[in-house]
Amino acid sequence: MEDDNGLARLLQKSLGRKGYTVDIASNGKDGLNMIEKSKYDILLIDYNMPILGGVDVIKALAKSNNEDNTLPIPAIMITAHGNENVAVEAMKLGAYDYIVKDSGTRYLELIPMVIEQAMQRQEMIEEQKRMFKLIAESEERYKLLVEMSPDGIAIYTSGKINFVNSAGIKLLGARDMRELIGREIVEFIEEEYKENIKKVLNIVEYEKSKMPWICAKIIRPDSRIIDVEIAAVPLQYSDMTAGQIIFRDITERKEAEQRLEYLAHFDILTSLPNRTLFFDRLDQLHAQAKRTKQSFALLFIDLDRFKYVNDTFGHHIGDMLLKETASRFNSCVRESDTVARMGGDEFTVILSNIKNREDVEIVASKIVQSIMNPYKLDSYDCSVSASIGISIFPTDSYDIDMLVKMADVAMYHAKESGRNNYQFYDASLEQV
Repeated sequence: MEDDNGLARLLQKSLGRKGYTVDIASNGKDGLNMIEKSKYDILLIDYNMPILGGVDVIKALAKSNNEDNTLPIPAIMITAHGNENVAVEAMKLGAYDYIVKDSGTRYLELIPMVIEQAMQRQEMIEEQKRMFKLIAESEERYKLLVEMSPDGIAIYTSGKINFVNSAGIKLLGARDMRELIGREIVEFIEEEYKENIKKVLNIVEYEKSKMPWICAKIIRPDSRIIDVEIAAVPLQYSDMTAGQIIFRDITERKEAEQRLEYLAHFDILTSLPNRTLFFDRLDQLHAQAKRTKQSFALLFIDLDRFKYVNDTFGHHIGDMLLKETASRFNSCVRESDTVARMGGDEFTVILSNIKNREDVEIVASKIVQSIMNPYKLDSYDCSVSASIGISIFPTDSYDIDMLVKMADVAMYHAKESGRNNYQFYDASLEQV
């Protein structure tokens, strides 16, 4: 369900290449009508839609289902940056997961994996329902099904393990079940999560309540740490009050989420902060500087002759040059400063907590000298230079947008002044 037709078609085409059949609804109301008429395996629901928004769709689906905190069809909420709280609310209503849109379309890389995880979990939920029905008929049949499960399943009493299936033994890093019987489950939980897991397991066992899916970390005997997703349900085991815990390895999913987060804030070629992170840090420093009455400088840098190098020696050499210049920029500043790539051959530097104009001149001179030193890239000798424009807070302006504009104006003045130099902003430049 997506009201942006272009984005919906792009996602439909992307998932189609992976073997999925995708239908599109432009709003929540149409989506619910389609669900009534057709059978779907999973729902992708945009938070912000006309007529009926994403949360309202989730509420309608939850209302139609008799079971608590579950939906008749697994649903994934897709939300814009800044609406994570709404997505969390949707998960409380029964949505499986949420994905935050980035500034481009890189979040689309994560969707197939989350779909697969959701469908696998739905299969596990359905299998679990069937499993409980079979327990009344045959405990041996139940044990067989548990043993066949690809997820770790353990039965515990008083917080101690009584049984673990093969998948669970492998996930916990044990050789056989004998190494695990009698040990407390929380022994394997990382310290940060122990108290919460212990509390929840007690509620499941003694209050006969289900434990919703939560994330935690397991520490194996070999010290390897694994991200897991855990759920638990009450169980009658050998005439004892017990609990059954289901746990699955979500390390790959976490790594994919971390990579997506990295791609949203860092330039993939140079590993420098990108435009988004640059402005985030600039906003933070601006607020701090106003509060502490400190100064900072903003440097806009353009590489002279980069296009010539790129066109003459090829994009591979151009990329190597950008990576090397990024390294040289970092060598000229302090750890508390920020160097960012804005795109192409344009870079920015934020110099925090400066005392005077001379502090900035020292750094700008170092950058000019460092960048003009020759480059040896593969078998090619290359050279570029840097034109730098500088604005200073609060000397030039209190306003961030004005500081950015002033640094940009000064940078173009540096280019017009023969390149390979730095220029401070001056009001006379605007007249020119």
